[in-house]
Amino acid sequence: MKMFAKAFAIIAIAAAPVAAQPLDGQMVGGSLLATQDTPTQFGNATGGGQDSAGGSEVNQLFGSISGGTLNLGITGNLEGNFNKLWIFFDAVPGGENVLSDDNADGGFGEINAMQGMTFDSGFEPDHGLRFEVGGGFLGIRYFDLIDNVGGDIFTAGGTGDLPLNNAAGALGVNIGWDNSNVLGVDGASAAGAATATTGWELAIDMAAFFGSAGPVGVTAFVSSGDATFLSNQVLPGVGGAGNLAGPGNVNFNNIAGDQYATIVPEPATLSLLGLGAIALIRRRR
Repeated sequence: MKMFAKAFAIIAIAAAPVAAQPLDGQMVGGSLLATQDTPTQFGNATGGGQDSAGGSEVNQLFGSISGGTLNLGITGNLEGNFNKLWIFFDAVPGGENVLSDDNADGGFGEINAMQGMTFDSGFEPDHGLRFEVGGGFLGIRYFDLIDNVGGDIFTAGGTGDLPLNNAAGALGVNIGWDNSNVLGVDGASAAGAATATTGWELAIDMAAFFGSAGPVGVTAFVSSGDATFLSNQVLPGVGGAGNLAGPGNVNFNNIAGDQYATIVPEPATLSLLGLGAIALIRRRR
């Protein structure tokens, strides 16, 4: 079952390239990796403001690697109360399948509140990003689980600075973020997950951020502001489970399916085959 899910994700990546820039967090799309299968138990925003008052959710995950750039899109929204969106990547050897207590996230060390959280077998994240907004602050931070360091990618004054449009951050990370989503899942059903079209768009320079050309494993989820409580908003999804509570007690191996997807670089041979086909058609004419 898990091997089939991985194969399906890789096929989808090869089939549809991610949309080109600009990065504005609108009409997020591209190579579909996962669609939310779980109604949110972290509230449901309905007002359409950039503070997403009322709740947080993640609806769909998109990604590709092309020309040395990781293109990533997540539809959804993050409540402006310092809830966190975490994105963990497995891009190089030597990551942490079980989170330790010696990591840094460039903020107040919320990542260490998640020590003991166990990812699926075969997923050993080594880098990541953390998003938050609330009051008069907006922060996007990176963390490196191998060197145990973290720091700012991009900061701003809060929800008033959203949406972000082609925001240039540190370490080769460029960002679009529109936090106004009111579509997608709600508290009763995940049936509308694919209707959400706004959220986060990222273009990440693979060499600058990872020192690697790929492939990359990825998972994304929402936590409380202090990261002591994990929501049920995870991509890929948790199959209708409720909030996962204390992250240290979470073992994703105990949840059906993989809670991560694999993104492989688009092979240059596909482009060459396409050019060859065009040449052949012209020759036949």
